[in-house]
Amino acid sequence: MASSIVLFAQNRPRRALLNQALPILLGQLAVMGNGLVDTLMAGQAGPDVLAAMAVGSSIYISLYVGLMGVIIGLTPICSAHFGAGDHRKVGEDAVQGVWLALTMSCIGMAILLNPDPIFQLTNTPAHIASDTRGYLLGIAWGLPAALVFRVFYALNQSISRPQIVVALQVLMLLLKIPLNIWFMNGGWGLPALGAAGFGWATAATMWLVLGISALIWLFDKHYSEFKSIRSLKPDWHRLGQILRLGLPIGGSYLIEVSSFTVIALLVSRFDVYQLGGHQIVSNMAAMAYMVCLSLGNATTVLASQQIGAGCNRYASVIVKRGIETAMLVAACVCLGLYVFDLELISFYTKDAKTIEVALGLMPWVIAYHFIDAVQTLCSFSLRAYRVSARPMLIYLVSLWFVGIGGGMWLGVWQENPLKSQGFWMASAGGLLLAGTCLALLLAHVMRQRNALELTLPTKPQALSGTEGSPGSPSPLAPQ
Repeated sequence: MASSIVLFAQNRPRRALLNQALPILLGQLAVMGNGLVDTLMAGQAGPDVLAAMAVGSSIYISLYVGLMGVIIGLTPICSAHFGAGDHRKVGEDAVQGVWLALTMSCIGMAILLNPDPIFQLTNTPAHIASDTRGYLLGIAWGLPAALVFRVFYALNQSISRPQIVVALQVLMLLLKIPLNIWFMNGGWGLPALGAAGFGWATAATMWLVLGISALIWLFDKHYSEFKSIRSLKPDWHRLGQILRLGLPIGGSYLIEVSSFTVIALLVSRFDVYQLGGHQIVSNMAAMAYMVCLSLGNATTVLASQQIGAGCNRYASVIVKRGIETAMLVAACVCLGLYVFDLELISFYTKDAKTIEVALGLMPWVIAYHFIDAVQTLCSFSLRAYRVSARPMLIYLVSLWFVGIGGGMWLGVWQENPLKSQGFWMASAGGLLLAGTCLALLLAHVMRQRNALELTLPTKPQALSGTEGSPGSPSPLAPQ
C-alpha cells in the first residue's frame, strides 16, 4: 500500500498533491463553517449572547490552536514511517499521540475552567464574563475529544487517507446546528443554556465524532496493518521526538494567531470604520489561506513519505511542485480579489465609509496573500525534514517585531498615521521577511539532504519492502 502511494507521487507529483489537498480543503471549510454557524446563531439570539460567545471562542481557539500544533508534529513522523513501509511504527506513534493529547487536555482544561485572570487582563464586563464562563465550562469538557481526534486526523493524513476525516468534519458541521439549537434553547428535559449552550454543543459534537472515529479504527480493515502495537504504555523516547518537533510548531501557530489578534485589538483604538474594514479583509485573507494550508499539509505528508522511503530527491521534487502550485493558485486568488474587490466587500457591508477603508486595504491584502502562500509552503515543507524550531524563531521576529512593531510605527506613531493600512503594510513586510528566510532555510536543508543521499547507497524501503533502508539518513533528527 505504502509503496504504491510513494510511486504514484514520484510519477505524478502534482496529481498526488491535489488528491491529498482537495479533501483537506473541504474539511477546513467545514471547520470554518462551525464558527460561522455559531456566529450567525448567536447573533440571532442577541448582542449579549454574541459577545459572550465571541470572547469565549477567542480564548478557546487561541488555546486549542497552540495545543493542536503540538500534535501536528505527529504528521511528518507517521508519514515517514508510512513511506518506509513500517506500519507498526505508525500505529505506535499514534498511541503516543493519544497520550500526548490527553496530557495537554489537562493543561488546557485547567486554563478554560479558571478564566478569571484572562477576564481581568482584558477588562471583560461582568455580565459578559458570567456567560462566557458557562461557554468555557462546556467547551472545556470537549477539549480532550477534540485533541484526541486530531491524532486520528494526523494518522489519516499520514497514510494518504484524508477522505475519512473530511467526512467526519462535514458530519461535525451537520451535527452542530441541531445541537446548538437544543442546548441554547433547551427542551427534552434540558434547560435553556443560552451562550453556554454553544460550548456544550461543541463538546457533545466532538465526543460523538470521536466515538465514530474509534469505531472506524476498530472495525475498518484498512487499519489492520497499523494495529500490531507492542505496548500501549507511554514511551518517553517517542513522546520526546513528537514534542521536539511539535512544540515549535505549536509555538509558530500561537505566534501567527496572536499576531492577528493583537493587530485587531490595536486597530480597535481607531474608529468603527477602520475596525470594520480591517475585520472584513481579515476574513477574506483567512478564507484564502485555507487553500495554502491544504497544499502545505499535502506537501508535508507526501514529502515525508518520500523521505521515509529514502527518496530525498523525489521529496525535493514534491516540495518544488507544491510551491509552484501554491504560487499559481495564489496568483488566481489575487486576481479575483483585485477584479471583484468592491463586490466582495459589499457582500459584508453596505456602509460607504467601511467599504472605503476596506478598499484601501485590498492592495496590501493581495500582496499579503501571495507572500503568505509561498511562506506557508516553505514552512510546511520544512516540517517534512523535521525542521521546526528555526521557523518558529523566524516567525517571532518577522510577525511580532516587524509586523506588529512596524504596524505601530506606521499606523500609530507617525505624524500622519496610516491607521489600519499601516498595520497591513507592516504585516506584509514581516511576512515577506519570514518567507525569504524560510525559503533560504528550505533550500539549504534540501541541498544537505540531497547531497547526503548521493554519498550513501540507496535502497528505498518503500520499494524494496525491507526495513532500515541504508538510503534513508538517520531518520531526521528534529532541528
